Amino acid sequence: MSNRHRPASPRPGPPGPSSADGEPLRLRLRDPGELVAAVPHLLGFRPVASLVLVAVHDDGGRTPRPAARRLGVVARADLPEPDDVAAVVGACATRMVPTGPVEVTAVVVAEGPDDADTPPRVDVADAVGSAFAAHRIAVPTRLWVPRIASGVPWRCYPPCDCRGRVAATDDSPLAAASAWLGQVTYASRAALEASLAPDPPRPRLAGLVDAEREAAVLDRELGGPAAARRDLAAVAAARDEVAAGRPLGDGELARLAVALADPRVRDVVMGWALADEGVSAAAEQLWTLLVRALPAPEVAEPAVLLACAQLVRGGSALVGVALERARRADPGHRLTGLIETLLASGAGPDALRTVIREASTESAARLRVG
Repeated sequence: MSNRHRPASPRPGPPGPSSADGEPLRLRLRDPGELVAAVPHLLGFRPVASLVLVAVHDDGGRTPRPAARRLGVVARADLPEPDDVAAVVGACATRMVPTGPVEVTAVVVAEGPDDADTPPRVDVADAVGSAFAAHRIAVPTRLWVPRIASGVPWRCYPPCDCRGRVAATDDSPLAAASAWLGQVTYASRAALEASLAPDPPRPRLAGLVDAEREAAVLDRELGGPAAARRDLAAVAAARDEVAAGRPLGDGELARLAVALADPRVRDVVMGWALADEGVSAAAEQLWTLLVRALPAPEVAEPAVLLACAQLVRGGSALVGVALERARRADPGHRLTGLIETLLASGAGPDALRTVIREASTESAARLRVG
C-alpha cells in the first residue's frame, strides 16, 4: 500500500461521535481498510450499492503532529444510473465543498468480482475526481469494496493498484466509542428509517390536538408567560415519565404537541440537548416517541428537536431522517430551515451548540425560567 493512501492519525469530526464535552473523539485510522470499516459507524448504518464521500480536513493545530488530519462531513448517495452520475456526484460535492476539506476520500460500495481487471463503477469514481477537481480539492484515495464487512477485500481504482482487507467493523475503537455514546449503527438504511416510522394511527389524537390548541389560544392570551411556563412544566413532566418507563396517553400527547408549538417552549427544551447526560438522554427518548406518535404538522417540532439532539452528540444518519420528517410535515418550518442551512454551510457541532444555547437562554429569560 502506498503511503499517500495512509491517513495520518485522522479523527472523526461531524458526524462522528463526540465526547460529553463536545470534542470529537481522537481515534486513529491507519489504513484504508480501517477507514472503510468505520463508514457504518460514521453514517449510522451499513451502506450497500452506495457512493460514500468522506471529507478530510487539516487538524487546525489541535494536535502537535503537523500531518494530522480530521474527518469531517460524510456524504452517501445510492449508486446512480450512468446517465445520472454527474448530477448525483455534483450534488454531493455541493454539500461538501462549503465545509472546506483539503481532500476527499471516495468509497464505492458495489457488488462485483474481486479478481476483475478493473473494479466496477469506474464512471462514478472518475466523476468524483472531476467534480472536486473543479473546486481544487484533491481526491487522492478512491476505493472500491463489494460490501462493508470484516475481511472483505478492498482495492483502489486505477491508476493506483493498492489492495487490502477491511478491518473489523464491529470490534473496533470507533464501534466501541459509538456504543458507549449510545449511538446505534443500524444494519441498513431501511432499518434506520424504521426506527422513526410512524406508529399505528391513533383515531382520537387529531381531535384531541385540535381541542387542546383551541384551549391553548385562550390560555396564552390570558396567561401570557405563565401559560408558556405551564406548557414547559408539562413537557418536563412528560420527559420524566418517559424516562421512568411510563407510557403517555393520547391526552398527554395532544398537550405536548400544542406545548411544543410555542417557539418559546420549544427553544427552552431544545437546550436540554446541552444538559447533563440524564436529562439529554431522557429528552431524546421523548422526542423519538413523539416523532413516532404525532401527526403532521405537529410532528415537525419533536422531529427537529431530535435532529438537534443528535447533532450536539456529533450527528448520525438519524439527523437526515428527522429533518426530512419535519420538512414533509411542515414545509415552511423555520427552525428546520435554519438547521438545514447551517448544515449546508458546513457548520459543525460547536456552531450548533452555540445556536441552541443562545436560543434556549433567550427564551428562558423571556419566560423567567431558571
